[in-house]
Parts: sequence; C-alpha cells; structure tokens
Amino acid sequence: MPGRSFIERAVECADTNALRMALYQATRDAEIAAITPERAFGPTTDAIVFSDEDTALIRAKAVEYLLTEPDESALPVPSRDEIVELLEMAEARSLAPDDLIMRHKLPAFSDLPYQAQWHGEKVIPEGYHVAIVGAGFAGIAMGVQLANLGVPFTIYERRAEVGGVWSINTYPDVRVDTVSFTYEYAFEKKYPWTEYFARQSDVRAYIDHVARKYGVYEHIRFGSDITQARFDEPTQRWTLTVQGEESVTEVEANVVVAASGVFATPRELSVEGVSDFTGQIVHTARWNEDVEYAGKKVAVIGNGSTGVQLLSKIAEKAESVTVYQRTPQWISPRTNYGVPISDELQWLIQKMPFYWNWNKYVAGLATIDLRNVLMPDAEWIANGGQISKRNDMLREILVGYISAQVDGRQDLIDKLVPDYPPMTRRPVVDNNWYASLTRNNVELVTTPIARMTDTAIVTSDGEARETELVIAAVGFQTEKYIWPTQYFGLGGVTLEDVWTAQGAQAHLGMTVPGFPNMFMLYGPNSQPVASGAGLPVWFEVWTGYIAECIVGMLEKGRASMVIRKDAFDEYNEQLHEEAKKLIYLMPNSAMEKNYYVNEFGRLQMNAPWNGEKYYELCEKPDESHYDFTDAK
Repeated sequence: MPGRSFIERAVECADTNALRMALYQATRDAEIAAITPERAFGPTTDAIVFSDEDTALIRAKAVEYLLTEPDESALPVPSRDEIVELLEMAEARSLAPDDLIMRHKLPAFSDLPYQAQWHGEKVIPEGYHVAIVGAGFAGIAMGVQLANLGVPFTIYERRAEVGGVWSINTYPDVRVDTVSFTYEYAFEKKYPWTEYFARQSDVRAYIDHVARKYGVYEHIRFGSDITQARFDEPTQRWTLTVQGEESVTEVEANVVVAASGVFATPRELSVEGVSDFTGQIVHTARWNEDVEYAGKKVAVIGNGSTGVQLLSKIAEKAESVTVYQRTPQWISPRTNYGVPISDELQWLIQKMPFYWNWNKYVAGLATIDLRNVLMPDAEWIANGGQISKRNDMLREILVGYISAQVDGRQDLIDKLVPDYPPMTRRPVVDNNWYASLTRNNVELVTTPIARMTDTAIVTSDGEARETELVIAAVGFQTEKYIWPTQYFGLGGVTLEDVWTAQGAQAHLGMTVPGFPNMFMLYGPNSQPVASGAGLPVWFEVWTGYIAECIVGMLEKGRASMVIRKDAFDEYNEQLHEEAKKLIYLMPNSAMEKNYYVNEFGRLQMNAPWNGEKYYELCEKPDESHYDFTDAK
C-alpha cells in the first residue's frame, strides 16, 4: 500500500467528475451527493465545472477512502435504475428515456456489455464455420463474440500480425487522436495504457493482448489474403480464395464477415511526372525503418491527420520540409496529447473502485452531444451567425488557436484558416503542426502541384522546389469499402456492380441485398456522428448484431439470410434525408474535397443520427427486414 503523499498525488491526477462519481457509487457519501457542479456552455458540449472547494473535498475524501484499501469485487454492480441516477448526477442534468437507450451501457459495469447470447439450446451443425476477413480491431471483436458463443470461426489476415491499420501505419509519431480511455473495448477493463493518446505500438499490443486473452489468436491464419469470395446458391455457402505466401487454396464458410474496413487501400499519389522522380516516394501507410529523412530535402504532401502527426518529427531532422496543402484543415489541440499517464494515476485506475468506468464515461462526454455542432440553426443564421452558436464559438476558438500557434503571422493565418465550418470534415488533432510551420526549415505551399520532374516538385506558378524524399500523406481510397477482396453475390454480381449508381451503401452499414450471409464491419455510413462511445465499442455493437443474426439462423434451422431490397432502400433513403439536416451537405462545406461525402453528393462515412438512435437500430436484427432460406 503506497503512502498518503502518493495517494494524494494520484487523486490530483484524476478527473474530478470521474473521481466524484466513483467515490459516491462506492460510499454513497451524502456530502459528495450534495455537490452540484455547473454546466458551462462550450464549443462542442457543456463542460462540467466544479468549484475549488468542491474539488478539494472530493480529493480529500477519496484519499481517506483509498487508505482503507477498498475491494471493488465486494461492491455491488448497480442496477439499470441506479445507473440512470448516477448518469444524471455525472452530467448534472435530467435525461429523457431517448437519451438512455445506449447511455446506460457506456460505463460498462457488466463484463460483456454488448455480447450476443444463445436464446435456447446451443445447436451448431457439424462443419459450420464463419470466415472473418481481417485481424484488426473489427475482426478481433468479431472473434471475441464467436469465441464466447462457441461458434467455429477462422480469421484470415494477410499480414504477419494482428492490428490492421495499427500494424500498417508506422510513420513517425503515429498515435490515436481520441483519448485512450475511449479507444478500447468495453469488455477489457483497466488496460494499462502508457499515454493519454496511445502510440501505434501500444495500440497494436493492445489488440494482440485481447486476441490472446479471449481465445481468438489461435483462430487466426496469418499470411492469408482473401482475394475473392463467391456465394454458391445451391449450397448456400461461400467459397473464399486464399492467397498464401506460396500457394492459393479455396475454403468454404457458412458466413463471411468482411472486417478489412475502409482504411486498407492507400490512395496513390496522382501527379503528372511522378514516375520520372528519381528520389524516394513513400506513402505513410507503407512507411518502414529504411526511410531516411535526416539531412534531406523533404516534401510532405497532405495535411490530414497523418501529415499533421508526422511533420514535427520530420522537421526536427530534415534539412528542409516543404508542406503542400491543398485544402486548409480545422486543426485543434487536445489536453494531454503526447503526455504519459503517471504511475500514480495508473495505480488509482487499478485500485479506486469504479473509477475506470466513470473515467471512460466522462471521457466520452465531449462527443455525446456533438450532433448539435453539426446542425445549422436557422434563427442563428438569420440573425447574422454562420452556422450555430456552438459552431461559431468553435470557429472563433480555433482561429485564435491558429493565430497563437503561428505567432500571429498573417501570411500563414491567411493560408491556414478554412472557408468552411468546423466539423464539416474529419477533425484533425494538432501535433505541433502549426508551430512547425514557423521553423526556418519549413515552408507551407498552397499553390497547386502541377507536375514532378526527376528532382523537383513544380507548382502551377512554375516554381520548382528541389526534393529528395516525398512523403505522400494522401490518405486512403475510402470509397472502396472492404477492398481489395472481391465479393460475388447472387448471380455473380459484385459489390462494385451494386455500388456503381450511388456509391457504397449498406443496411446499418453491415448488409447489402443480393449478398446472403455476408456482413461487413465499418461499412458505409456506419459510425454515428455523436455517441460518447469510441469506435472499438461500436465494433462490439456491430459484431453483437452480426452474432445475433448467426445465432438466430442456427437456432431456427436456417441456412442463410439476406437483407430485403425494400428494407435496404427505405433505410438508406431515411439516412440520406437525415444527412441533409447536417452541415456536411451544405454548399459551403467543401464537399468536393471531403471523404465524408462521396462523388454523388451523399454522406458515405457516418450515420447521421446520434448514438442513441443508431444503437436502437443496431441493438438486434429485425427479422422482417430479411429473407431466409431454410437449411436442408
């Protein structure tokens, strides 16, 4: 047991609201219950603000409680009604029933909050098998669902390790841009993250840890690339072509889950003369330890999340760095970005009953009402505003941040402030990117690139800048979901054939007509615009839905299920109408340079609803939306 001074330092590191909630839940202390924090209006959501006196009281009582060496396992798990009472206390407001459809699960008090269950006797026919394509966050989550159900499965992974994008991307300073406490599964409690925003190696290690702990790892076939999958109508099974290191084989599966996601296929650098360049060109997704940038003339093409993350490290060692910016981004700071989690806080997370749960919940409050920032306010606009009170407030804060970071240099400010509203495109987290632009060896270029020569990049004004290394931070072919595997459904039709007319669409982001027993994870319009839950939790929700589909077929003697065209069309029409209410599709939203919106002017990445509404749709399958084929 550490001494008092250590514990005092630990509670000072803790989030005040999370500490208060954990302490109250464990002790039901009336003095703690009497504390009433204020909700302060903010740019994305209201902040929960405590007075100095209340903060001191919470910390002092927490220290005394921790000195008693409490045992969380001896404390009761709260009921749903108790959780609702605690949620309202944490948010300092009343919550309506529609606010609580998913919210009550977010603190993750149960062991497996989103796990599918057998409803009767477990019945699995001999030879039954599920094929999962990809061993990243999504594929491992699917594996955990099936392992817990006892359903046979194999995960096919083309690389030699788990991790997906967290295996592929190893460029300098790559890390998550959401706080680690929300970028984790809800079923794996108290994982010891080393930093508030975990680095790539830590995230990949986490995925590996989960795969091994939950009995998934032994089901993975590494070095196995699924090049195509064909549905056979007579057998109601899928045949997958597996490209191994030295051979090509075929395997059969009753169900296929495509978990290769949307960030799997790097976008190629499309510049005239690129093949003439004699220096090195490296896409950030193909980074390797042999890339040498120290002392070189470097060009960084792109200023999305990747380009913003790596610039600072590159600029420290390169002779010069030219940053080519096509479209300005709204780039914002994050508290504790790049900061290690102290030993004291690590100890508190492990020892303070319920702190992990409330820290996870409080960390997600920043996004739980985010949809409000994405909604134009007609009255506000009529009175001279641009979007809404919150959105305009966010713009003002971010413009001030840009100015401060570049030392008020108007030449840079003019190039860096976007002409579209904040949150229209994917938010980018600052990793000293703005400040790096003020370095003597860094130049920001906004003139379009015209072509490349053997030794230089030439912009449209005719200026040629000598370059030895080009870092292509140009992202991924996000319009190509679950690519490059080709999926052939009924009649030999491919997904690409189906998606030609309006771009990629799916029912709930998971199923497509004509493709029986084929599900996808992180498919079109799958991540809600606001929810308070990180992406790994949504993988749990989606895999829970898919697992319920599998369980339902097995229990009812069905060979296959396929989403009905009418249900598919109705859902996507509702989705598109809902998306029209958001700023993504406004005329001033830079739609043509925004991977959130496809070439047909449709929202393609996000579900336009808040988390509660979308979770209600995804919680369990509606059989009326599907056609079924009975097993023979």
